[in-house]
Amino acid sequence: MDPRALAATHVLDVDGRPSRLEDQWRDRPAVVVWLRHFGCIYCREQTAELRDAKNDIGSLGARLVFVGNGGPQQAKAFRDQFAPGCTVLTDPELASYRAIGARSGLYKTLGPHTWGAALRAFRRGARQTSVQGHPFQQGGVLVVAPREGVLYSYLSASAGDHPAVDDILTALRTRQSGIAASRLANSA
Repeated sequence: MDPRALAATHVLDVDGRPSRLEDQWRDRPAVVVWLRHFGCIYCREQTAELRDAKNDIGSLGARLVFVGNGGPQQAKAFRDQFAPGCTVLTDPELASYRAIGARSGLYKTLGPHTWGAALRAFRRGARQTSVQGHPFQQGGVLVVAPREGVLYSYLSASAGDHPAVDDILTALRTRQSGIAASRLANSA
C-alpha cells in the first residue's frame, strides 16, 4: 500500500464534488470502508454492522466513511438508505482501491468460498440489487489517523470477507490508550 498515493487520491462526494481522500482523516481518525459496489449484498451487511458501532467509533474520536465506486447518485442513494449520518464517497476510477491494494476478479466474487458468506448476509437481512459500480472489485477497511497514519488494514480476500467490528474498535482503543499514556508521561 502506498499511503502517499492514497492520501492524494481524489474521490467524489454524493453531489459529485471532488476532494482528496486524506481530508477524511486530516483532523481526526477515520474508519474508511471500501465497498465492492453500492448494490452489493455483503457491503450492505457490513454497513449495517458498522452503522450499529457508529457511536462506539465516534466515542473513540473517529469518523466512519464508506467509499464505493459507482456514480455519485448511487452513493447518495446508498447513504440515504443504508448509511444515514455517515460520509459516503465514490471512486469510479478505482484509484483509491489500487492505492490500498484491493483485490479484484471473477473467482474472488463468485467462487464457492463466497456462498457461505452470501447465505450469512441474506440471513442478516441484506439483499443484492443491481450492480452499482465495478462487479468484480473487492473492498477493505483501513483505520487512519492524522499523525500516526494507517493503524489498521484489512483487505478482503473475496466477496463477503470483511473484518470483525471488534478488530476495528480495538485499533481505535489502542490508539486512545497510546495517546493517554503519552499525555501521562509528558505531564510527569
